[in-house]
Amino acid sequence: MSVLAEMNARQLREAVKDDTVAVLVFGACENHGDHMPFGADFIMPFELAKRVARKHQNLIVLPPMPYGVSSHHRDFQMTMTLEPETMVAVIRDILQSLADNRIRHILIINGHDGNIAPIELAARTVKEKNPDVVICCLESWWVLIGSLAPGLFSVWSGLGHGGEAETSAMLALRPDLVDMKLAPEPVVPRLPENVRIYWKFSELTDTGATGAPREATAQKGEKIAEILENVLIDFLQEMDRNDWKYGKEMKGA
Repeated sequence: MSVLAEMNARQLREAVKDDTVAVLVFGACENHGDHMPFGADFIMPFELAKRVARKHQNLIVLPPMPYGVSSHHRDFQMTMTLEPETMVAVIRDILQSLADNRIRHILIINGHDGNIAPIELAARTVKEKNPDVVICCLESWWVLIGSLAPGLFSVWSGLGHGGEAETSAMLALRPDLVDMKLAPEPVVPRLPENVRIYWKFSELTDTGATGAPREATAQKGEKIAEILENVLIDFLQEMDRNDWKYGKEMKGA
């Protein structure tokens, strides 16, 4: 497994090849309820990235970004937030730095909803300047897992900030950071199904968490990690088989 922050220059020179995949993790630092750590949004995907790197060769996992666009959580104590334009610039500069270092394959694992729009804006900007670079993203694992494992969760398809799925994942990957004795009562916000409201989080909950964290278990979390790990490995293997070509250039197209 190659984790950039733990490598020296010689190790890096030996590890990086023309087809190396750089893995970026973007998260946040914000209240997830009394039972969960502030860094859950980058801790969980960083642990996932390392699991994938242990099983798929030629990945370099970069240091996780611990801050994101969290202005909608600002009413809760110690929310650390970047302005959207700052986040776009940071992501853009990191992606461009990879391109400048001749990294042509970039996989982003995002752990926070507020980062989705900045990631897309930055990625499209860098792609325009570097058309030979392939940038891909697992945008919202917490939504994906509900569709891939619909019978796994008890409430709200596992959704929620510090909810059933997120708490379960942390119980499996970093149980030392979760205190289930402090998990709050379930909160499932009443929101329209087909039209999105751009809410402030304090309009949805008083605890810093939504969903049903008390339904979380380490067993569910291990299943979450296993499913997401397989999704990413399958994706990487498919991209490798096609030399990271897609669309009209994909083999057999």
